[in-house]
Amino acid sequence: MQETRLVTLNNSLPKRHDDLINPSGFPSDSIIPKTEIIQGQYINTLYTPFDITNDWEGYSLHLAKNQPKLCPKILFVGHDSSEIENITLMSLGGVVKFMNGNPNYLLLGKDNIGFLSNYWDKERPEWIGFNLYTGLTDFVFEWIKKYKMERASEILSKKITDFEFADKTLKEMVKESNGPIYDGDTVIYSPLIIGGHYNNYNFRDSWLEGGDFVVRGKGINILRDILLGSFEPGVYHDPMPYSNIPRMDRENFYRDTFEFSDKTKRYALSKVKSVLTALGCSYSCSYCYISSLINNLKEAYKGKGIAPPSIIQDRPIETLMNEGKDILKLDDEYGVSTKSIFDQADISLNNLEWWEELSERWMDEVGIPFYIQARPAMLSGKKGIRRIQKISEKGLISGISMAIESGDPKVRSLLLDRHENNKTILDAIKNVKKFKVPLRTQSIVGLPVLKPPSSFDPSKCQVSLLDKDGAEHYYEDPIEESLKCLELVCSSDFKKEDYYWNAIYSPFAGTPLGDYTIEAGFATADTASDAYLFSVDSGLNCFSGITSERQLAFSRTSNFFAHFVNGKNLMTSFLYGRANFDLDTFSFFVEDNVSLSDSVPPRTKEEIIPNVTEKLLKEFFSYAYSGENNKEFLEINLRLTKYYLSLLDSLFLAAKVANKFFDLKEEKKNFGIIELSRVERLHYYDNSYKMTYMPERFSEFLTPLVQKNAN
Repeated sequence: MQETRLVTLNNSLPKRHDDLINPSGFPSDSIIPKTEIIQGQYINTLYTPFDITNDWEGYSLHLAKNQPKLCPKILFVGHDSSEIENITLMSLGGVVKFMNGNPNYLLLGKDNIGFLSNYWDKERPEWIGFNLYTGLTDFVFEWIKKYKMERASEILSKKITDFEFADKTLKEMVKESNGPIYDGDTVIYSPLIIGGHYNNYNFRDSWLEGGDFVVRGKGINILRDILLGSFEPGVYHDPMPYSNIPRMDRENFYRDTFEFSDKTKRYALSKVKSVLTALGCSYSCSYCYISSLINNLKEAYKGKGIAPPSIIQDRPIETLMNEGKDILKLDDEYGVSTKSIFDQADISLNNLEWWEELSERWMDEVGIPFYIQARPAMLSGKKGIRRIQKISEKGLISGISMAIESGDPKVRSLLLDRHENNKTILDAIKNVKKFKVPLRTQSIVGLPVLKPPSSFDPSKCQVSLLDKDGAEHYYEDPIEESLKCLELVCSSDFKKEDYYWNAIYSPFAGTPLGDYTIEAGFATADTASDAYLFSVDSGLNCFSGITSERQLAFSRTSNFFAHFVNGKNLMTSFLYGRANFDLDTFSFFVEDNVSLSDSVPPRTKEEIIPNVTEKLLKEFFSYAYSGENNKEFLEINLRLTKYYLSLLDSLFLAAKVANKFFDLKEEKKNFGIIELSRVERLHYYDNSYKMTYMPERFSEFLTPLVQKNAN
């Protein structure tokens, strides 16, 4: 490795309010910052303000002058499992663009990963970069093994079947060539760069499975230096959360995903776009990979004479404004109207001054409201009121997502490392509702709250349900813990337009809660295959039978029950009063439960068709499900009348359910309680993101009612 430049001891890393100016201009060489080899593991790459780029436009001009032949051609590969656009890839693509390079993008899954081989054969990118998610790696690593053995076989002119040999050989060749391997002007091997949250814990696997450059941390600085040829193959750690992400490459990302991905990934057509207002998170939630950044910083800079930077860094407002204008430009190009912008910052509203400055320009120059994520402590009290008031004055936000996770303060503090009390949570909800902003509360179902076996010592774990005094806080029935969170929300100012979101817990190995769960025997050590099953099943092996069924039923119906003052009692009756929880059973429960009639949530003035009556709903059901072959589903919907009346925009929800029913019918598929839950979730998302739509199939029935209530 090249000789490294030492960092001066009196140099401190930037704080949140520091001016975003590159203090040393643009480096004219490829000398890398101070590094430290962590024996047998990885390399700490100790970036300081002097080692990073902030003025990316100036940097692009600098490279064009000093390295005119530099034009890196890189293919970024991400998973096709998300309906939300990948801002990580767009950010890294921005780095490549400002290095006068050419980024391209592919979103692939296990069923179409073979397309990557076809793409490489045709396009021959100089580099391939992977953004990996935990639980979605096996098919990527399989492709890498095949790719490396094929490339090694061609380069060495003999059949190579030993992956370890191929991997080692190619890494040595990449080291010698300072990057891609050519035969004349033709790329014969594109080095592999692997990043993503998967590397927060499993970076060693990424290296052993074939990654030439494995990146931990944000990776903006490291990617720049890899493409400059400054690094040899290895595992690198960029601990610096400084917000020097350049203007995102939204244009090329939309182009490529529109061309090569299925229709659900045509992000250009989505009415919800994504931005990133800030980097980092100052909290240490035990179940989250992102929180490991704090420990990464401590580890990387300990004893180096350098103070770690502020964990949360706001992005420059001008950069964000430009990205907003890019969205407007691309809306015109693709013929779409974006209704809301999802801020993927882990924590929004951390710096109110920054948001106040943004509000002075954003709605006037861009005009699309944000959907944000915030902690209860940020929304409670007088400061919380001020925050909400400032961001809602000009319609700057369309909705807020707020994580509660558990209704038991002991579970939150001891197991989840979240320390808000219930009073703070209730006050936060109250404050948000004062300004009539749609709220989405978030909770976790199926946490490992059972007592572990006697052979296990919880005191040796970073988190557990054993407090400092030795008192135990376990549950014999884990459903009781989930019910406490529901009860908390039911006792709040939760309104009809608000959504009770939840996910079923799956452990992420390497997080404190994931490690506790595995060590206690509640999950196996290999949790990768289960890590992204949180929406459909538990990642734990300690729940089975009726408990698992109740957890799933709770997850699928909790939003409905959350809108009743007596929602906890109603949910308890539903879960413990029957043996199965299919759609038919749920519909009978709704019909038979008289107490629902006495506690229907009040209507909101914002509903598209206010004052929807039972009579009007039944008229729609008769209209939508005419015909003898729809009779069974008609009966189910009639029994669900109170369900629809209890939720936001009752008639539109009923129409969306009917629309999905007929779509599935055409595909010869059944509509069950899972589908009802999914339609309901998307219906509430639509409201939060200001993208309510009318199913065209039922426009004849609905249009006159909408026009009648045009206000």
